[in-house]
Amino acid sequence: MSGAAGFASRGLVQVMLFGVTIVATRVLSVAEFGAYALGSLLLVVARQLFYVGPYEYLLKMPARAGLAGACLAANLVQSVVLAAALVPVWLAARLFLAEPMVGTILGLLIPSLFPVALAAWYEAILLRTVRVRRYYATTLAGDTAGALVAVILLLRGWSVAALVAQAYVRHLVLIVLYAAATAQRPTLSGRGETGAVLRWSRARYLAIALTFTSTYGGDFVLGISLSPAATGLFRAASRIVTALTDLFSQPLQKIAQTNLSAAHARGQDTGTRWLTMLSGVGALAWAGLVTLAFTARDLVPFALGEKWVAAVPVVVVFCVARGFSLLDAVTTAVLVCHDRQRAMLKVQGLTAVAVIALALATAPLGATAVAVAVGLATTAMSLTYWVMVVRLSRADGEALLGLVRTAAPPVGAVAGVLALLAWAVPQHHGSGAILLRLVAAAGAFGLALFAVRHRMLAAIGSLGHLPPAGPPGGLGPAGAAEMNSACPPAGPGPGAPGATGATGAAGAAGAAGAAARPDQRPALRSLEQPAPGSPG
Repeated sequence: MSGAAGFASRGLVQVMLFGVTIVATRVLSVAEFGAYALGSLLLVVARQLFYVGPYEYLLKMPARAGLAGACLAANLVQSVVLAAALVPVWLAARLFLAEPMVGTILGLLIPSLFPVALAAWYEAILLRTVRVRRYYATTLAGDTAGALVAVILLLRGWSVAALVAQAYVRHLVLIVLYAAATAQRPTLSGRGETGAVLRWSRARYLAIALTFTSTYGGDFVLGISLSPAATGLFRAASRIVTALTDLFSQPLQKIAQTNLSAAHARGQDTGTRWLTMLSGVGALAWAGLVTLAFTARDLVPFALGEKWVAAVPVVVVFCVARGFSLLDAVTTAVLVCHDRQRAMLKVQGLTAVAVIALALATAPLGATAVAVAVGLATTAMSLTYWVMVVRLSRADGEALLGLVRTAAPPVGAVAGVLALLAWAVPQHHGSGAILLRLVAAAGAFGLALFAVRHRMLAAIGSLGHLPPAGPPGGLGPAGAAEMNSACPPAGPGPGAPGATGATGAAGAAGAAGAAARPDQRPALRSLEQPAPGSPG
């Protein structure tokens, strides 16, 4: 049920966000859209910092008094430091960039860091109790409110200010709904542990900064080397592909992170469960990306307008690159749970350098060449993570073959039928061609899906098999004592400085619990047999 709720929620959210993108690209000029993309880029990475570090620490650590307050204090320290660091950037943008709108947008968005800090803290509080469906209902409400405000204000002529308002409305709605769902009041008790939380988080902060460089380095290089219009083209293509991939990668990442973190906090080994999660979602996502790549020639000008036709080849390149990036949704969750953030940092550092160097070398050739360069670098990073997790989880050939047997038939069928259509009717264009390709892809996917239906049901069903939430205590002294009685920590918790994993009573309790509950064994189940509680 958690998996179904996640995909349904993200589906609705992406439809709304894609609608906002369509309205924005039709109301704003290419230069205005590019100015907003440049002005908001640093805020994008700043917001992501609130969903690592203290957020992950709060998710994975055994409950104890003061844990929530220390993590909230860390978030507040982080928001003040980030806001102070962005003020000089705002001044430099106003003084040195030819487009003054970039600095204006950045200045308007800097105060949004404070509601983001509180919303992220509340989200971790909620997910500690493994209430994934409530999380998705809340984010759906927040995204809906933000999207409605953005569309209304865009149509009323507010220009890029409408997109700024969207960010504020979304996070304020999230705070109100999270507070109601958790009944947890903001607290700074335990703030003496803030330093320990921040020290644990350093590698994760730097990793996000490097990931930002890998993800948005091409935007910066195009904006500096060519123009904001080139950045707008690049970013619009990215948003189109993201609207599709986020349908699958975000629920997969969030459920994997919640599931694996909860298991790790209880001292349970997760084995190759990550491969089971990836197989079903991967089949859906990769088939969708293949379909988008084949329909981009007609879909992009149809959805965004003829002025965006130059984004078509960029969309196709991003479809290939994001296919590999989907692996990160599960591999990064596994690596963070096992405290491999320093190893990740080395990979991300090399990737960031490669992205900037390749983007600078290819920028004179245009946005498509930069997309290819960035895609090659990020794909290498995703494959490196994949190898690291395969070794860490000791995934054998049979487990990897299970992924191929589940995902390959639907993806191959869709690619085959669309390639056949492209060869048979190459001159067919417009809305009719879009509809024909979509119908053909859906038919091919459905037939192939029927052939692997048992594997697919088992894989999708595995997303709902979350570890028990434990006693519904809060994170104050009473709640911490209540939860600690169920899973007492022995020495430093997993991931704490100096910790080597679950030890002593916690490890023994987790091992005994896993042995006593065969339905929660961490080993990879055969995809031929649906897991308990899943359909079919």
